[in-house]
Amino acid sequence: MKRIALLSVLIIPMLVVAGFIVNNKTKTREPMVTFYETPLVCNAAPEIGCGSRSKPVLLELEKNTAVKEAWLNRPGTVIAIVWENKPETEAIAKPIFEKNNVEFTELDMNEDAMYRRTFRKINLWYRGTGVDELSGEEATTIAENSVKYAVENNLINDEEAQKIRIDIEAYFKQELVKIRTNEQLNEDSQNKFREEMFKIAEKYIGKERSEKAMELYQKNCEKQCKKDGSCTQPGIKKDCCDKN
Repeated sequence: MKRIALLSVLIIPMLVVAGFIVNNKTKTREPMVTFYETPLVCNAAPEIGCGSRSKPVLLELEKNTAVKEAWLNRPGTVIAIVWENKPETEAIAKPIFEKNNVEFTELDMNEDAMYRRTFRKINLWYRGTGVDELSGEEATTIAENSVKYAVENNLINDEEAQKIRIDIEAYFKQELVKIRTNEQLNEDSQNKFREEMFKIAEKYIGKERSEKAMELYQKNCEKQCKKDGSCTQPGIKKDCCDKN
């Protein structure tokens, strides 16, 4: 009995120590994650993040061997970087953010606690090309708004609106997933996208009504931008709703 008791005294502490070592190793294997506050809210749909603006950033981050994963939260307010070893904000993240004209603020442990609780959850975080889902939602919103005000002002009927809406949504679902620099995206938003929207409308309702429809759309775009504060994006030279 004494022998058994002695063995118990020796074994139990050893098991405790072994358990501590295993737990400690498990902790060291947990990925290092840094959360950055970013202004990547979508102008056309302010309730979600902008896939077009965030996609180049996320993909460029993941090309770096120091980065294991790069994610955007659904509202477009936070980018999370999972590091391979240790956080390298100054050497890796900062140059990429600055190159893509994205303002950022690294969050401390107290500030990022709420994001850690939801991190990687489906439909709450999007990794890399996963932000194309947000671009798809944005395309739908743009299409709906493109005809909404024309219908409300009895400029077009429901049948005409439906045809325009379908074509515009299809167009933007293709365009918004293309990789563009911040400057290219701004330029296309001011010119290419508007010209294509006009062409689609003109196909169904003619030039005169298309001009009026676009004017109504633009006017309400400006109103919405000023209301939600999403009109001016950091790094963009012109106001996103500027008509000129």
